[in-house]
Amino acid sequence: MKGRSPWLVLLLAVTSCAGDGVVPEVGGPPATDAPTLSSLQTSIFTPKCGIAGCHAGPAPEQGMDLTDGHMYAFTVGVDSNEVSGFKRIAAGNAGDSYLYMKLAGDPRIVGERMPFGGPYLTAGELEGVRLWIDAGALDN
Repeated sequence: MKGRSPWLVLLLAVTSCAGDGVVPEVGGPPATDAPTLSSLQTSIFTPKCGIAGCHAGPAPEQGMDLTDGHMYAFTVGVDSNEVSGFKRIAAGNAGDSYLYMKLAGDPRIVGERMPFGGPYLTAGELEGVRLWIDAGALDN
C-alpha cells in the first residue's frame, strides 16, 4: 500500500469489519406480545368459563376450576380428564393443550366445544390464549 495514507488504511480496515451496525441484544427475556394470565382471566376465563354451573363452585365440571386465583393450578401441567396423553395446558404448546383445543373446537376433542353452547371465543380471543400458552403459560 505504498503511497497510501496510514489513516486511510485504518479507516478501510475498521469499516470493512463494522457489520450492519446493528448490535444484538444479549440477555433479558425475549420480546413477546403475549397477553398475561391476569388479562385473559379478566376478559375470558372469569366471565365465560369460571361461572356457576361450569368451571366454578364446589364441584366444577371435569374438576377444573377456572376462577380467578385457581385457574393456573387446575390447568398448567395438569393431565386432561377427557383424552389421555394431553395436558390441560402444555406450557409452550397451545396446539397440544387440551383446554385450547376445546376452546378452538379441535377435531381431537371429546364432547362439546367450549364454552358449552356458545357463544364461542372470537378469533382474537383464541389468538390471545394461544399466544399466552405458546409464550410459556406464565402465572402472571
